[in-house]
Amino acid sequence: MRSTPFRLATVLLATTALLSACGGSGDGDAAAESAAPAKNTSAPLFASLPADIQEAGTIQVGSDLAYAPMEYLDEDGKVVGFDVELADLIGEQLGVEFVFNNAQFDSLITQLKSDRIDVAISGMSDTAERQKEIDFVDYYNAGGVLLVKKGNPSGLQSADDLCGKTVAVQRGTTAEEVSNAQSTTCTDAGKEPVEVLAFDRETEAMLQVKNGRADSGMQDYPVAAYNARTSGGGNDFEIVGDQIEAGPLGIAVSKEDTQLRDAIQEALQAVMDSGDYQKLIDAYEVPLGAIDEATINGGS
Repeated sequence: MRSTPFRLATVLLATTALLSACGGSGDGDAAAESAAPAKNTSAPLFASLPADIQEAGTIQVGSDLAYAPMEYLDEDGKVVGFDVELADLIGEQLGVEFVFNNAQFDSLITQLKSDRIDVAISGMSDTAERQKEIDFVDYYNAGGVLLVKKGNPSGLQSADDLCGKTVAVQRGTTAEEVSNAQSTTCTDAGKEPVEVLAFDRETEAMLQVKNGRADSGMQDYPVAAYNARTSGGGNDFEIVGDQIEAGPLGIAVSKEDTQLRDAIQEALQAVMDSGDYQKLIDAYEVPLGAIDEATINGGS
């Protein structure tokens, strides 16, 4: 299924540097010195991997590394976050390294379909529409929430209050889809539409809210909760309303790559069964979205 010339250079996930994803990386991408992968042929599920992954010793991951606490760069430029640590645990079961490559979110499906990456792990919602193009191994449940400037100056309480308001979102996300759908709901009811501002990076969208150029942002709950708790020492943002259209987040895999998909599912289930998944959930304080079964294409 894969084409070797497209495979990205190998680098250990444990190092602080990153690779630029082919054809889809944005500003702030970093390049790394290559290092020999530390594959473990004795790992429980190494034999379940495709031959080319076994040989490479790595699984190349496309990810938008600006989505804390799921995946982001720390002060030293190291890739960290919930998804990154979960990938580490899955990699221990498979005996290979997950190598994160920075890319714009809306390029990830294209990169998967063109064999430039092996998987995408980027807080991506598993939806029926996306399942037409790619498969998912689901690992968490999350819905969108409104993230507003501290003090909620626009007085928003739910998505129904967005008519005539401005929402800042990341391009290509379900937040953009939900915001556009809400705009249609508003106009169908004879109200003003929602002005949806879409940006390449989540951080750009947040800046619009912080500076008062947007009434609200919309993010997955764990991300919004993290930003409300940490940005400006907790003084920049707050969450309003309940989760909107909660559903699974998944590790995205090409539809042609069923062997890799199934190996990742089995490894993820082993991580869940061992209790390590729950320890990670507890460490990141995100219990609301925890699941106990690694399903394939569980979104609707």
